[in-house]
Amino acid sequence: MMTPLVLIIGCGIAGPVLGILYKRKGYRVIVFEKVKALGDAGASVMLMPNGLKVLNLVGLADEVVKESLPLTGFWDGVSSGETLGHSGLPAAFTTKYGQPAAGIKRTSINLMLKKRLLDMDVELREGWKLESIQEHKDSVTAIFDGGRTVTGSFLIGCDGIKAASRSIMLEAQGMHMGMPTFTGLAQVAGISPTPESLDTFRRGSLCNWYGDGKHIIAYPISSTLTSWAVTLPQTLEHEETWRLSGPAEIEAQRETLASELIGFEPIVLNLIKTATRIIKFGLFDREELSPEQWHLTRCVLVGDAAHPTTPHLGQGANQALEDCYHLMQYMPCIVSGSVDYAERLDCLDSDLPSLFQAYAERRQPRTSALVKEARAQGDKRVVTSPALCKERDAVIAAAWSDPDAISTKYEALLKEPF
Repeated sequence: MMTPLVLIIGCGIAGPVLGILYKRKGYRVIVFEKVKALGDAGASVMLMPNGLKVLNLVGLADEVVKESLPLTGFWDGVSSGETLGHSGLPAAFTTKYGQPAAGIKRTSINLMLKKRLLDMDVELREGWKLESIQEHKDSVTAIFDGGRTVTGSFLIGCDGIKAASRSIMLEAQGMHMGMPTFTGLAQVAGISPTPESLDTFRRGSLCNWYGDGKHIIAYPISSTLTSWAVTLPQTLEHEETWRLSGPAEIEAQRETLASELIGFEPIVLNLIKTATRIIKFGLFDREELSPEQWHLTRCVLVGDAAHPTTPHLGQGANQALEDCYHLMQYMPCIVSGSVDYAERLDCLDSDLPSLFQAYAERRQPRTSALVKEARAQGDKRVVTSPALCKERDAVIAAAWSDPDAISTKYEALLKEPF
């Protein structure tokens, strides 16, 4: 009997982690990526303890922390720099959860994961764009561009917020996914040298500035670099893309953004004017899926493919990593040559739909709640008019006045997935 072959669509964050974990459990694995060569992409990702705990299982948490500058604080303030509230809570994350919170360039984490995947002798096929999926009684066939096909035991779609796997699987269930809904907000994200004028506390903190119609978040991604993002209303639907701006575009966007942020403290304007890369993208919502919609008989969704989210909670990558952990809890070890090898293969084959359903039921309530909370955060952060800004700022300040409530909020988020 042949060892099960797992087809994993997407080599972002979840795909390589799953590839490594399945390989360890005895499966054969092929990871497919539509991009011809993974390289420079995106801005950054904030890895919280819940996500880093999973990355530690594949031996990458220490590498992330070494490149990054783990968070030591949270700071919220108004555009002028006046403090609304702050906390040194993140400084205790490692002691409490076993891992810190650490921002890192998206390119860096992607390449770390790719290297780890290849070091584990997991096959990676870049430049393979998924076009269709066909399920059979005892196998599944993935059809890629150019008419290329690969048949495996089952397929995992973790190809991100614009997942082809999600669309194909919903069509197979008789549902048309439809177009995503524009939220009315866009983000401009960038990476800049950390300003020398930034005070000691904020240098190691995740910082939020709240202005009239604009919100800015910034956090360190190394000892010398800061990642930032400006969220602002957008009347026209900006294409949902992570395309990088070229040098001429960066210069123009720096000037445009700086003019829109007049009134923000000099540190913010310094970040904008020294940006070495800038990306702009619209923020879109998609309809929530029920647990049954997360999977077919031999296909299942993971990460943003299952529960795409706006970035206001910074939990997208972390929830994808939680998905990886929990999915693997339901997958049996397949050890070739063991006395119960044939029995385990038979059980896996017959149990796949129930395993996928158990995973989806375990994960859907938590991810659904976080997606809704992220959406609500976006609506609360970006308000227009002095009266609404004053009301928002008062709510933020009041929240920081209760340290126990802040600690409880993060406890619920970061004690997962184990």
